[in-house]
Amino acid sequence: MNAAQKAQPQATSAAGPLGIATVALARQLVRRPSLTPKDEGCQNLIAQCLRAAGFSCETLSCNETVNLLATHGEGSPFTLFLGHTDVVPPGEENLWEHPPFGAELVERPQGQYLTGRGSADMKGSDAAFTIALCHFVARHPEHQGRIGLLVTSNEEGDGQGGVSYVAELLSERRLIPDYCLVGEPSSLNCFGDQIKVGRRGSLTAHLTVLGVQGHVAYPERCDNAALHAARLMNALFSERWDEGTEFFPPSTFQVTNLNCGSGAENVVPGACRIMCNWRFNDRHTPESLKARVQKLAAELGVRMEERWVINGLPFITQGGALLEALQEAVERHSGQKPQLSTSGGTSDGRFIAPLGTQTVEFGPLSQSIHKVNEEVSCRDLGILTLIYKEVLERLHQDRD
Repeated sequence: MNAAQKAQPQATSAAGPLGIATVALARQLVRRPSLTPKDEGCQNLIAQCLRAAGFSCETLSCNETVNLLATHGEGSPFTLFLGHTDVVPPGEENLWEHPPFGAELVERPQGQYLTGRGSADMKGSDAAFTIALCHFVARHPEHQGRIGLLVTSNEEGDGQGGVSYVAELLSERRLIPDYCLVGEPSSLNCFGDQIKVGRRGSLTAHLTVLGVQGHVAYPERCDNAALHAARLMNALFSERWDEGTEFFPPSTFQVTNLNCGSGAENVVPGACRIMCNWRFNDRHTPESLKARVQKLAAELGVRMEERWVINGLPFITQGGALLEALQEAVERHSGQKPQLSTSGGTSDGRFIAPLGTQTVEFGPLSQSIHKVNEEVSCRDLGILTLIYKEVLERLHQDRD
């Protein structure tokens, strides 16, 4: 062991050898700056572990996106772990306490932490999936059904060529999972306190509000697009879209970008461009939201051009073998009784759930994700590995 190795703390974990192996793999993954849609060899590291355990691994590339599909066994049930190897940019690196891709282990009063971009979202879960799968197959080489892992390099970006692409291939191959466990960081205030059982839909609109450009000194010859855009935005913000449903919170609307004017101080704008987004529950469809916006615009006399992008539809898993197995495993290993939630943004589970797959999400704490000084508890990663392994054991008993 050299001086640098001696200076670096060694991984420890409440889960023993499994947890140590998980942290070691997570560190290798975090050291690779896999900014969307780059993978930077992360999936090769995962594939090496899984191939050594007897998994069949296939790389599915589309455009600049790389996906790894690894499976073991055959028949049903088919349980698929779902993750991503890409990360968001670290931002201003000088603001980080430790290098964002250094994957350093830091001792804190509450235990040891792995630091770095992607440690919590979601290379820690990728590592936990991988170690759990390898250990399960070593213990149960003749397990029932099929188990597998799918990771993509384009989840944090536009998703093009990612899980949506692979979901179509799975459907074509009639290789549809019965169960899908997504490793997104779902825990809210303490590890194990929340399981995501669904997500709201996401709809984006690009609205160009139209007016008549002209000289500010002759307002009678102009029709200010900024004024009409302001009236429309006020109506959209004031609208109460719904009161929520049994399983989902109320739908929300936000403006995400606004562009207007030529830059000249004496020109009234003839167009104002609004980018906006709805996170909507199962009371709505993209078509119903679109119709409601068009009705509001017509009532206000606002002329506009429209372009709509459906990012995902609402989905929910109500009960079932996967959720039952996960709830019991989380409670057993974390000591928490997890709450079931559909809050938050979208995840790649939105592409698997429409296949008819029971889809839930469980992973580490989400408090530091996408922030400076992202980190994850090594103890939590170890327990996460045990939880994933127990889910496999509950769903895939040995063949008789």
